[in-house]
Amino acid sequence: GEEDRSAAQLRTRATAIASALERRANSSSAYLRAGSALLATLDEVNASRFRRFVSELRLDAASRGSEGIGWAMVVYPSEIEAFDALMESEGQPGVRLYPRPDGSQPYAVPVTFLHPDSQRNRRALGFDMYSEPERRAAMIEAERTLRPSASGRVVLRQEGDGGHPGFLIYMPVLEATPRGSRLKGFIYSPFSAAAFLESALETENPEGYRVVLFDRP
Repeated sequence: GEEDRSAAQLRTRATAIASALERRANSSSAYLRAGSALLATLDEVNASRFRRFVSELRLDAASRGSEGIGWAMVVYPSEIEAFDALMESEGQPGVRLYPRPDGSQPYAVPVTFLHPDSQRNRRALGFDMYSEPERRAAMIEAERTLRPSASGRVVLRQEGDGGHPGFLIYMPVLEATPRGSRLKGFIYSPFSAAAFLESALETENPEGYRVVLFDRP
C-alpha cells in the first residue's frame, strides 16, 4: 500500500511538472508567433525597430528561463560582406559572420540581434546557426510546419567555453513575393536548460523529488 501511494504521488508530481514545462514553452512560442507576424510586415529589420518590438512585448525573459529573444536573418553567399557591414553600422564593430560558409549550404542564418543587449548575449552575434546540425534541423522543421520548433540539446554560444546544456525555439519569418513567399529569417529564443527548468518549478514545488530532463526519441 505504501508503495502504491508513493507511486501515485510520483505520477501526480511528474504530471504537474510536465504541465508547468509545457506552459513555459507555450508562453515562449506565443511571443515568437507574435514577433513573426510583426517582422513579416517590415521591409527591413534594423536594430532600433527590433529593440522597440522587444520592449513593447514587455518580455520578462528571466521569468521564462530564457536568455532573451533574437532575430537571425537569412544571408545568401553574395550577401556575406553586406551582413558584416550591417553589423558594423549597427554599432557592433568586429562582429562578422562565422563560421564562413564553405558552399555546402544554400544560405547562412547568423545571429543578427539578441535582446537583452548583454555582454553574455553579444557572444552569440554573427554565429551562423544554420552551420550547426541541431539548430539547422529545428529551423528546417519550423519552416516546414510554419510553427515554433525546438532544437535538440546544444551548448549556447553565450556559454563561451562552458558546457551547460541548452536549447532554442525557432519561428520562421516569411515575406510576400510576387511568386508567393520567401524565408526572411527566424525569430527565436535561446534557453539554458537549468534556468528553464527552475523557472517552471517556481510554481510547482517538487517536494523532495529530484527532477531531470531527458532528450531522446
